[in-house]
Amino acid sequence: MYMSAALPEPTPAEVGHHEAHASVLLELARQLGIGGASLRGPGNLRALGRARKVSVSMPEQLTEAVQQRVGRGEFSQYVTEAVTRQLELDLLAELAAALEEEHGPVAETLLAEAEAAWPDAE
Repeated sequence: MYMSAALPEPTPAEVGHHEAHASVLLELARQLGIGGASLRGPGNLRALGRARKVSVSMPEQLTEAVQQRVGRGEFSQYVTEAVTRQLELDLLAELAAALEEEHGPVAETLLAEAEAAWPDAE
């Protein structure tokens, strides 16, 4: 069940402030070659440009598990998608930290409201 809560309209100062944070995050993503949208999905990884071969050491059990799941021909794409997802999570964590530093932690009452609205979220 989806629950929506009425949120107050942001003030012009808040809008400008949030746009500034968004532009910083997008610039960081651009510098990393990620662009503004998620890269997962068919064909999106090719949009990043040419591939460069790199050597990565991984535990044998992990490489075997990936190969069993996707086959040898798709191993690089699987790892690329995993690294892409980690970069997205890192960027979100950096944004959350910057917002918390500037505005303080999210109030417990707001966290409780969010948990009540989305009980299945982790």
